[in-house]
Amino acid sequence: MRRRTLLGGKIEFFGRSTFDCVIRNRSDCGARVRCDQQIALPEVFNLVIEKSGERFVVRTIWRSETDVGVVFSSNVLAFPSRSA
Repeated sequence: MRRRTLLGGKIEFFGRSTFDCVIRNRSDCGARVRCDQQIALPEVFNLVIEKSGERFVVRTIWRSETDVGVVFSSNVLAFPSRSA
């Protein structure tokens, strides 16, 4: 079951690209992520939930103009973070 949220997050990929986002809803297996910028995301990227510090590898399952639906693949980084 998806729960509505309004959590700040970061999208990270290729170890150098980071974008702010908002996690609009979340379930145990995925989330709806909103970005104010239109960015070309890879199919797999890291999603960081800032409040909890959780970090997931996610896979894109759908896209709209501002939102991305993702499924959690694991809690292991797909790409090293900038601080690593």
